[in-house]
Amino acid sequence: MFCHALLEAEKGSVGGGSLLSSEFVFKVLVIGPREEVKDRFLLSMDSNSYFLECFKSIVGVSLQVNVINVKGRMVKVQIWDVYDSPPFKSMFHHYFKGAYGAIILLTKRVEGEASKYIEEVYKHCGEIPVLVIIVDERSPQELFLEYGDSYIEDPMESLKILSERIFERRSEPLYLRLSYNTLPPYAQLLSRRRLENLATIPLNVPLIREVLEAMGFHTGNDEIVLRDERAIWTVDLRTGEVYLQPTQCDKCDGGCVKKEKVCMILASPGWSSNPDISQSDLLVIAKVYAIANKELPPEVQERVNEILACPYKDNKKSERRRRKRTTRQEIRI
Repeated sequence: MFCHALLEAEKGSVGGGSLLSSEFVFKVLVIGPREEVKDRFLLSMDSNSYFLECFKSIVGVSLQVNVINVKGRMVKVQIWDVYDSPPFKSMFHHYFKGAYGAIILLTKRVEGEASKYIEEVYKHCGEIPVLVIIVDERSPQELFLEYGDSYIEDPMESLKILSERIFERRSEPLYLRLSYNTLPPYAQLLSRRRLENLATIPLNVPLIREVLEAMGFHTGNDEIVLRDERAIWTVDLRTGEVYLQPTQCDKCDGGCVKKEKVCMILASPGWSSNPDISQSDLLVIAKVYAIANKELPPEVQERVNEILACPYKDNKKSERRRRKRTTRQEIRI
């Protein structure tokens, strides 16, 4: 698995000075029961990353990308923050697929659950490198005196340690300690720059394409086409518009080829530390992910059901019933 991972990673481009430029690309999972701890852990990596949080509560995963230097090699780390909630458990095998490493974040109170999370990772990913980071409420000085080299001061260190273990093909779990006091407070999150209004910021199509391709989507002709048993979805990456075309109508005599527009908006504003990413970019990515994972909001799903309902078939049934009644009347006469 690791040999294949490194061969795939070497396909990343080099140069240009872009945040997304790197020699190697590693997908890394971040899992654990405390969403607040994970959010603050990831926020501390703000200096060289971008964070797309707008669809975490919708589809159960958020994406953060960091570029780090590991012993002279530029590595792009795609962090998949998986929402540890029962509604999304059935999607874990999709989110875990293709991961090269995992970070398990636990508080000292639930330290004993580490083996459960390790088994979950191994179940879906095989024996990939795993870091188990115990977030302790004691001071950094106390933790350093007790744990020495197993204590990390900065969450960014965990990415470098994990990347090194991926290169070295070391799959045994490594336990580390981190002080809760080193994580940024939520007040810092709330004071960050909010994203600009959708209407005033044009879409950054190249960046949207790169993020979606990193998430496994094909972006030919600046659009995403998703198919299921009921419909064909098309998301235009240049405008952000979403179109839905039923497929079941292809079998009816009417030859229905209607294509309807579906409106989706963000339920709440997101934020990003990268000035190149706007709220409109986040919305396009969230639309694609919500459609692909069938996690549409109830209001949107109602609109989808209306589009998928074939009025021609209903009219045809009514016409047959009308003809039968007419025939019975003619017989009675």
